[in-house]
Amino acid sequence: MKKFLLLSAFLVLILTACAGPVAQGEPEKLTISVSILPQQWFVDQIGGDRVSTQAMVGSGDDPHTYEPSPQQMTNLAASELYFTIGVEFEAVWLPRFESANPDMRVVDTAAGIAFIPASGAHDHNDGDVEDHALTGSEDDPHIWFSPLRMKQMAQTMAEAMKAADPQNADYYQANLDALLNEIDRVDTEVKKQLEGSKRDHFMVVHPAWGYVAEDYGLNMLAVEIGGSEPAPESLSQIITLAKEYEINTLVIEKGSNIRLATSITEQAGIQSIVEWDPMAYDWPASMLMIAETLHQALN
Repeated sequence: MKKFLLLSAFLVLILTACAGPVAQGEPEKLTISVSILPQQWFVDQIGGDRVSTQAMVGSGDDPHTYEPSPQQMTNLAASELYFTIGVEFEAVWLPRFESANPDMRVVDTAAGIAFIPASGAHDHNDGDVEDHALTGSEDDPHIWFSPLRMKQMAQTMAEAMKAADPQNADYYQANLDALLNEIDRVDTEVKKQLEGSKRDHFMVVHPAWGYVAEDYGLNMLAVEIGGSEPAPESLSQIITLAKEYEINTLVIEKGSNIRLATSITEQAGIQSIVEWDPMAYDWPASMLMIAETLHQALN
């Protein structure tokens, strides 16, 4: 029995030696929370496998009425960085996020970016504004629909990551360079889709795509006024505008009430309703889908 035990111990020692050193654990990732899914896509492109990310507002969620889940708050407590962008819920929830995690660095990724006014009116790039319009003084937070602005935001994100994780600064910079090239590619493709269009007005229910209009020389006609459904007299004027500008497609956002859109299309003779998701994660796919829809709608 003693010989058997000694032999067993000897075999264990040999097998342990052959196995080599114990594998080291994976390097600790930089944990980052962001406000919306499009931001998360940009962080994931820059951070790659060096970051762990979460977005607070998901696809189909409303940033006006958002409330975090218990799991999101748990993840937030472990976050080293939080990237804001200027969406509505941040005014209420960001102080609570900072109280829950005082060590978390909050970075305004929209810093230095030129905003356009929020569309509360049926306005036009030629300066005319319908007399029933409500001109809003607030900024339009949907900057992620502007490639030029997103290049600036991506650089802000990368600098924050390099400061938080300096040993991987070169990695973040290389990924940033590749991302900037991808943004340029998407921008070029959108321009190709829209160049030479027969019309330049498109109609949406919720005015989330003002930056698309500004960047590509278009005019967005918004149905909602100040975030609310239009009054009957305003709705009548919207119908008139739809006919005047030969609108054949009405854009709704994901999760919106189809009732208003259906009423408008029936009264204005609009042929189709399409759904765009302002909170889609895949930014290039979202931008190219918008360009394809507009190419069809404007021609």
